[in-house]
Amino acid sequence: MWSGGRSLRLIAVAGAFAGSLGTATGQTPLCNHQHPGNPTLISGAASCFYNEATGGQTLIQLDDASIIRWDHLALEDPGSSLTFEWLGSPDSAPTVLNRVEQGGRQEAVLGGTLSFPNGNLIITHPNTGLNIFGTVEAGTVTIVTHNLDSLAEMQLLDGQSADFRDASVSSRLNVLGGKVIATSGDVVLGGPAVIIGGGDTGSEILAPAGSIRIFGGQNFRLLPQDVPAGTSRIEGLPGRANGNVINSQTVRAERMVEIVAESDIKNNGILEADGLGGVVMMRVDANGTLTNEEGALISADIIVPFPLPGPGTVLHPDRGDAPSPLSTGLSRIPVVASPGQGESSKRVVLRESAPVTGSASAQRQRANRSRGEESSNRNSALAGNTTRGSGHLARGRSFFGVRGGTKAKKP
Repeated sequence: MWSGGRSLRLIAVAGAFAGSLGTATGQTPLCNHQHPGNPTLISGAASCFYNEATGGQTLIQLDDASIIRWDHLALEDPGSSLTFEWLGSPDSAPTVLNRVEQGGRQEAVLGGTLSFPNGNLIITHPNTGLNIFGTVEAGTVTIVTHNLDSLAEMQLLDGQSADFRDASVSSRLNVLGGKVIATSGDVVLGGPAVIIGGGDTGSEILAPAGSIRIFGGQNFRLLPQDVPAGTSRIEGLPGRANGNVINSQTVRAERMVEIVAESDIKNNGILEADGLGGVVMMRVDANGTLTNEEGALISADIIVPFPLPGPGTVLHPDRGDAPSPLSTGLSRIPVVASPGQGESSKRVVLRESAPVTGSASAQRQRANRSRGEESSNRNSALAGNTTRGSGHLARGRSFFGVRGGTKAKKP
């Protein structure tokens, strides 16, 4: 319950009412126009309490899955807060979609606290960039600077696949010293560029019971949350092919960290899937790059693509490359060798050794192929298996052209 309830004054709610709860339903101003963000209920059922003290404290109680339109969230002040509370049926999904229409050249700021305990919190912020300095916490969290049409909004409320489209190049999503936490499900972040930077206190993206999905680019499709463990939820759609994701902080999930970008992914921080069988997956379009800077950490039982980007390594995928499936039991990185080259990585047990050391050069391999090397030489690359006799690399070429799972005898 709202801890400051005694100090709140109830703002009269206009429009239709449901029983004695004072609950507005459909196309109704909330907080009687006294809230600076001018929230309007588009669909669903909600009531609003507002207190101007300490930057603005807002409690919105929901009786149904709802869509609320805002001029802006009015959470610039570090002391401000917006809390959603679910009063609806325990058999229905507690969900609220916040359509923020703030525009202008200046990027918006979320400096306070936004929370929806055990609920599904969705924020769309398509008309300007958004900087998160404060804390966003809910059962599941989706924050994007993409547009959603009315069909996509209803699909999200129903837990279906939905398309996020037409992210403006100026509408970046930046987490700068803030925290985004999903307590029971997934975190989804999306924008033409997603930057997770330090700010004054450092940033954290956390999903201790779920996965973290990040997309950098113009258009993507988000699949339902109940996909099988270790499965992608993000499908890139055709766009302008210059989106990127940059992380210098902590991104930690229990099941999976999935990062997809049209152009570039750069990691100078921590990407970690710390649950049993956890997966870190990164994908870029053709001619894109993955860069893992010196001192960065990628940690999981399975890391896709394979080979991994080692410290300071930049990998340029071939056109048409796609991640190869790995055995869900794979927990070690085998020795990797490029055609005509010596070993380029050492055996590493991911749970015991934090820095990732596996590396390979797709550019060098392409150059070797262009010089017409014989297939016997190309097949000499070994990917030794260090699992306990059952796990194996998928045979055939990996994401970056390195040959895996050959029939050559182990040394």
